[in-house]
Amino acid sequence: MKSSARASGDFVGEKVPVLDPAEVRVRLNEQGQVELRLPDDTVRRGVLIVPAFPISRPNRFVYFRDEEGKELGLLIDPKRLDRESREIVEAQTDQAYFMPRITRIARVEERMGIARWEVETDRGWSSFDVVSRSESVWFVGRSRVVIRDADGNRYLIENLNALDRRSRRLAELHL
Repeated sequence: MKSSARASGDFVGEKVPVLDPAEVRVRLNEQGQVELRLPDDTVRRGVLIVPAFPISRPNRFVYFRDEEGKELGLLIDPKRLDRESREIVEAQTDQAYFMPRITRIARVEERMGIARWEVETDRGWSSFDVVSRSESVWFVGRSRVVIRDADGNRYLIENLNALDRRSRRLAELHL
């Protein structure tokens, strides 16, 4: 663990080192704070773990930031971390970017330019309003859709084609 990210020459932009999963460790301390052991054996406490591309590549790239938001490093492919570190990183990224996945659409009703969605998600039933399709719906790839409701919450349809026929039809009419 004595080599540094700087020695590898891998940096994002000018300042953020790319961290080697084999050279970092992530732990939770007694207070439940994230601790990051860097390649030079320094330990940073109170670390925030944030997905770099939460929608298009949610579990591929993560940033480690200090309590002030300064980036400590970018980790590519957290799956290569040791088991304990990987589990902590996955739990933290899930919390950092909470986005329920729509599994079924029960109803969509439009009134006066506002669409009221009633959906089943991986977190239970939900209903929300969408004010403007053009500003609230994003296709990420061919069949992955992100919907932002009037309150700024985001919902994900992981694969439009995998929805049941009725849900797919409702989605296609209102996206």
